[in-house]
Parts: sequence; structure tokens; C-alpha cells
Amino acid sequence: MQYADIIAREADSLPLEKQAEVLDFIEFLKAKESRSGVASTPMTTEKIEAFFRSFNVDTSSYKFDREEANAR
Repeated sequence: MQYADIIAREADSLPLEKQAEVLDFIEFLKAKESRSGVASTPMTTEKIEAFFRSFNVDTSSYKFDREEANAR
């Protein structure tokens, strides 16, 4: 027996409002899957560097101060 058959059989034994929740959950999983497909492709180093270059911020005089950062 396939999972789809088992899910259908189990959902059929639930009240209608719970069946609607199962359907909502299935739609949620499908949406999550489609979103994760886009995010799972890693960006290349060139794309990452181009992204940060687009901000045009001069950080050459910036000095990281760990104590100041931890105080926040």
C-alpha cells in the first residue's frame, strides 16, 4: 500500500474540519517544498561579491571592537 492510500484512509476517518486541516497541511508542505528549492541553490562567490559591492559603502576605516559589540 502506498503512502497516499494510507493518508487517504486515515483522513477519511476524521471529521470534516480535521480533514480540511490535513489538506491545509499538505498545501503548506507543498509551498514549503517549492520555496526551499529556490533557496537550496548556493550562490557563487561572484554573485555574493556583486551583491555587497552594490551598496557602495566604504568600510576601510572600520575597526571591529569585540567589547563594544558584546556590550550591545
